[in-house]
Amino acid sequence: MLPYVLGALAAWEAGWWAERRGRRARVYAAARAAASQLGRPLVVIGAPDAGATSGYGCGDYTVDLQRSACPRSVVADVTRALPFPSNSVVVFCSCVLEYVQDHRTAITEISRVSGGWAYYVGVEPWTLASVLYPGARRTLPPQYR
Repeated sequence: MLPYVLGALAAWEAGWWAERRGRRARVYAAARAAASQLGRPLVVIGAPDAGATSGYGCGDYTVDLQRSACPRSVVADVTRALPFPSNSVVVFCSCVLEYVQDHRTAITEISRVSGGWAYYVGVEPWTLASVLYPGARRTLPPQYR
């Protein structure tokens, strides 16, 4: 019986991982299109080369807590002032807000630099990822997931 339960759990998680990866690609494409239409740089928060959260591009700038392999990598904490003027960029934020200590401050800073042109993808709190990464259990408003 245990192998069936484990198999079902693995299938459940794989399905959500695939859905989340597809959503990241779609939302990234929408953010890229908005940046192009507005003539603004696209800032990606959460490096696409940082493990299981891939499925999107680097954008014009990539912001993460550590240096990324992306060409214009910016090491910064999203809960502090980002090095972009107010209302100057489009932001794509993937699977980051669940892991910062103060997600409200992060959202405020993202809103400041994007002027509201921000696109979010998050981790579903009912998946295995939320067990492995307890911050993912935080329930964020739907517009930030």
